[in-house]
Amino acid sequence: MNIDIVKTKEYYNSLSSDMLCDCDYCKLYYVKSRKEFPELALWLDKYGVDIEKPFEVISLEPDDNGMLDYIGVQYIVFGNFKNDNSYYVGDFNIKIADSHPDTGISDEHFVLEVIPMNSMKLFIKG
Repeated sequence: MNIDIVKTKEYYNSLSSDMLCDCDYCKLYYVKSRKEFPELALWLDKYGVDIEKPFEVISLEPDDNGMLDYIGVQYIVFGNFKNDNSYYVGDFNIKIADSHPDTGISDEHFVLEVIPMNSMKLFIKG
């Protein structure tokens, strides 16, 4: 990975909340992710990525107990990713995304995908 940390950090600093998805499942992730997944947050911070501002959040419908299971989260990163390596941070596998929506960004960048190896669950209430 060759990451432009300054440019990545500037990008995330420029993202306001009105530029993010406003569905309840995404908003829950924005609010709780840093506290619930601190090891992942620290790893992303080191590269200028704000865990609370994902490009894409992929979740299932909540279960009967109000537990929401996230099956993947994607982040935009400036620079390049020239290999197929995966990085393991706690219970997460981090790799280049195989598929993602168009970013609309022309500068050199890639999309990182965070995939939980066990679970990435948040309670809707509480």
